[in-house]
Amino acid sequence: MKITLIGSGKLGTHLYKAFATNEKIQLIQWVNRSSKKQKTKEGIPLNKQWNPNLKSDLILLAVSDQSISSISKSLPKESFVVHTSGGISIDALIQKRRGVFYPIQTFSEGRTVDFLKLPIGIEAENSQDLKNLSELVKSIDASAVEISSEQRQHLHLAAVLVNNFSNHLFFEAAKLCEENQIDFRLLLPLMLETVEKLKSLEPQEAQTGPALRRDQETIDHHLKLIKNSQLKELYSLMTSAIQKNHDQ
Repeated sequence: MKITLIGSGKLGTHLYKAFATNEKIQLIQWVNRSSKKQKTKEGIPLNKQWNPNLKSDLILLAVSDQSISSISKSLPKESFVVHTSGGISIDALIQKRRGVFYPIQTFSEGRTVDFLKLPIGIEAENSQDLKNLSELVKSIDASAVEISSEQRQHLHLAAVLVNNFSNHLFFEAAKLCEENQIDFRLLLPLMLETVEKLKSLEPQEAQTGPALRRDQETIDHHLKLIKNSQLKELYSLMTSAIQKNHDQ
């Protein structure tokens, strides 16, 4: 499959690494506005703007949500154009052949993401394009999941809860540890087990802690220890939510 990749952010860079040396994929060009070179070390053309003379089977947009619509309008209507956003509908693309390729993962600088068995949500409006996207997913050893725009937007919301919101709690815990000369890494085995046990338990079954036990003495003591008013409010809200959920 001949692919044009547009976007050089965190996801775009990870996709480039996954595509560049893959024998099943021919990366025709990488549109990277910040690059000062004309080619990558693998010999793939680097362009600041899309080059229409380099024909591809698929144009993949790994760009910000706000840029998807405007970039789509600048591309030929007959092209097969696919975006990678979790929260944006397929309707943001004006092409007749359009689709979505949504890796259900977090991407950070300095981290290498293994695409092996990684679930990737795919969507297209005709069966052949959907099959092509499925083949693209298989070519990087990931796992294709057919999912509609409405489902994907709810999945993206769920992803924010389990990833971004959880990471903020990690940040608060790390700050608390630092303020009290405690090594935050002591919590890593606990954090890893919290995720690991979800392979065999539902989240409600996996819940533990003073809120579940209704251990008010411990809860009150924790609230006294917290100096930050925002964290104190968050602790109270989470405690209340856990107890309400387990009253059902």
